[in-house]
Amino acid sequence: MRDSNIMDTHRLSGAFLSNKLLRLVETIADQGLVLMQSAGIVIPPRAISTVLMIGEIDDVTVADIALSLDQPHQVATQRVALLCRLGLVTKRAHPSDSRRKILELTDYGQAQYAMMLVMLEKIRAAMDALFDEIGCDLAAKAVEAVERLRSEPLVGRIG
Repeated sequence: MRDSNIMDTHRLSGAFLSNKLLRLVETIADQGLVLMQSAGIVIPPRAISTVLMIGEIDDVTVADIALSLDQPHQVATQRVALLCRLGLVTKRAHPSDSRRKILELTDYGQAQYAMMLVMLEKIRAAMDALFDEIGCDLAAKAVEAVERLRSEPLVGRIG
């Protein structure tokens, strides 16, 4: 992916925020993958939040993850399936609902989870420094922008 494109300098550039944010997401994911791999972490960057939930929440299910991360159930299912194939996660029967499966980290997953937490602290510190550098807590502003657009969608802002 290129560092910039014509929409960065076009007179209608502000209308292409999603394009710019997608490039930011891809840049962070690509660089995160390099960081994770260099530390011996096999957890895919886009599955880190899933692993974090499995590591932190007892008796968590795919449905819980999908709901909590505001993801389609299919995306959460695919990520969990990948984590299972990587030997990081196992499933066990839910005590009261045979259709649901409880997700747990394997021993290997626990070791990877511990390394991931260390790396996430380093990444958080690096992002805090980046936010200072650009003069904006981009993570907080992204959350704020979503909240504001949900309370007043674009269709209501155009008039």
